[in-house]
Amino acid sequence: MKRNLGELCSLIVDSEHKTAPAAQTGKAYGYSIGTPHIRSGRLLFETAIPVDKSTYETWTVRAVPQKDDLILTREAPVGQVARVGADQRVCLRQRTVLLRPDRNRVDPQYLLYALMAPRTQELMHSMAAGSTVPHLNIKEVRALTLEGVPSLAGQQAIAEVLGTLDDKIETNIRTAETAAELAESLYIRDSRNCQNWAEYALSDTAKWLSGGTPQTSEPSYWDGDIPWISAASLKSPWLDESERKVTNLGAASGTRLVPKGSIIFVVRGMSLMSEFRVGLTQREVAFGQDCKALLPTPSIDAVTLFLALRTRTTEILGLVDAAGHGTGRLGTDLIAKLQVRLPQGKTAEIFTRTVAPLIDCASAMRRENRTLAELRDTLLPQLVTGKIRIKDAERIVEDAA
Repeated sequence: MKRNLGELCSLIVDSEHKTAPAAQTGKAYGYSIGTPHIRSGRLLFETAIPVDKSTYETWTVRAVPQKDDLILTREAPVGQVARVGADQRVCLRQRTVLLRPDRNRVDPQYLLYALMAPRTQELMHSMAAGSTVPHLNIKEVRALTLEGVPSLAGQQAIAEVLGTLDDKIETNIRTAETAAELAESLYIRDSRNCQNWAEYALSDTAKWLSGGTPQTSEPSYWDGDIPWISAASLKSPWLDESERKVTNLGAASGTRLVPKGSIIFVVRGMSLMSEFRVGLTQREVAFGQDCKALLPTPSIDAVTLFLALRTRTTEILGLVDAAGHGTGRLGTDLIAKLQVRLPQGKTAEIFTRTVAPLIDCASAMRRENRTLAELRDTLLPQLVTGKIRIKDAERIVEDAA
């Protein structure tokens, strides 16, 4: 059965706020959620702005987000969606829409999966493609049609099966975060307290490269198998995938390739106003002009240099200035002077052997999660159309998770 969001949701309201509230210094009452904080079905509170009770109440005057509400991004980018959990106080920023599922018509978790499904994502992007800046207006959100919506009992059964995959994905996310945090903590501890560490200007640690964008109107340059990393797509510290990919011809015609073990970070983009995006390549990739790449010198371990940058995020963000229209700019001349501490000789070998397995674990969890998410997105339309039975899907999920 076809249903649009206007039929399935009892409330659909977009945010009227254009700028982020000021962060508070005391204990957070809630969090300001914008488009950077909604990814792959999750709300990323780690980078969200904490707000006090007064600010929260001011921002939620139109609608107070509740448990099981969904938050959808309608611009920059279109189509990211996440579910509000219990005891999560969030206030919405620009370019987001609050959806309140009608529990008599749709299961909230099923609706989350349906909105994340590739077919729905393609539909949202096609609806937004006619604009100079792709976006969905509130009327288009209400009219967004989902095909093959089963009965409420069917939705709940599907949500339960696919939820097993999401539970595994969430466990992997926590494992990856713990591994990365432990590696950073070890770097901070050893770089401060151990002997045989020395300071270097970042400019002296690596070969610096600039990226570029192949001509977008040339089809032979795009849809290849080489990930193209941009300021918008650098969402993970472990770089082995991207929504946009180039061909070998495209890589030779306007961009640059860097090998596994390179460090890529954003030097221009809206994200720089609130976060420093830096990643370690897990395979050969290409990258855009809003990023810089570092190829560490032979005597310097890439993982250690990556950790040196990750642990200096606050200081690096202090070097960012506004380039207009909410875009941040990180001057290469400024970050090149950043002093980083790196181990020497045998100490460097020991430290690398300690932290490298942690980084490998975090990266492996990301790869596994991508496989699990692909399985989830493959099963959803088959379950909706009856091509696969719930019991058969349960066996497939059990084997995968």
